[in-house]
Amino acid sequence: MLIANPIYDSAFKHLLENQHVAKFFIGTLLNKRIISISPRSPERTYIDPKDQELKLLRMDFTVEIETQSGEKQKAIIEMQKSDKLGTDVGRFRKYLGREYMSDTIPIISIYVLGFSLPRIETACLRIGRSYYDLIEDKKLDAISDFAERLTHDCYIVQVPRIQPRLKTTLDRLLSVFEQKNFTDKTESDKNYTYPISDAGVKEMTDILHYLSTDPEARKELDNERYYREYVEESFGDLYREIEEKSRTIDAKDAEIASKDAELAELKKKLEKYEG
Repeated sequence: MLIANPIYDSAFKHLLENQHVAKFFIGTLLNKRIISISPRSPERTYIDPKDQELKLLRMDFTVEIETQSGEKQKAIIEMQKSDKLGTDVGRFRKYLGREYMSDTIPIISIYVLGFSLPRIETACLRIGRSYYDLIEDKKLDAISDFAERLTHDCYIVQVPRIQPRLKTTLDRLLSVFEQKNFTDKTESDKNYTYPISDAGVKEMTDILHYLSTDPEARKELDNERYYREYVEESFGDLYREIEEKSRTIDAKDAEIASKDAELAELKKKLEKYEG
């Protein structure tokens, strides 16, 4: 099936504007049943005035979640998507801070990244919270409404790390975002070749197929494609150089950490010998 590349902002927005897809996408990532969902505000795209490639798409939702105990809980989903490693982390924090100021409902943040984080090799990551009794040195099962409103879980999707596997619903959802089988070098369209067994995945691919094949629907996608082509021609080599240097630094950091561990082990052996 021919589909529009969902990592494009225009395609991603069309997907998440569909309530069924938004429920499926968020519910699958969180591994929770989403009872209801509604957008909090129109989507916003931030474009850095100094560097037109540094874009950040933000979409917010209010959801009602069914907890493991069967209770209903409201939460704010703060979703942000960025394609480039150079995006200022402060921009992510600024948007998140606004949500903390605007409401007291618990917040869950989701980041969809078009780049890979160093040393984090999974395609989908949850950074969670737990309640821990430091006096008794044990994990607690109870939760506090006060604490829930002041802290939050974080989910990160690293699109370049998505692998061709279909074992779980999450795998099949992520397969739609897999960056391969493109029809041409613009990477605006691709062939989705996997069997479809989930209603949510079917709805996603149907929307993306429509965006790819309908002349009127794909105007916005084409405009973004032209923009990306301009950016690639103007800054592509520079960004690849930055990413390569980043990988080199990460490799050196890992080597230093390994040597530090070896040195620490040798020191232990020396201390035992001297003792």
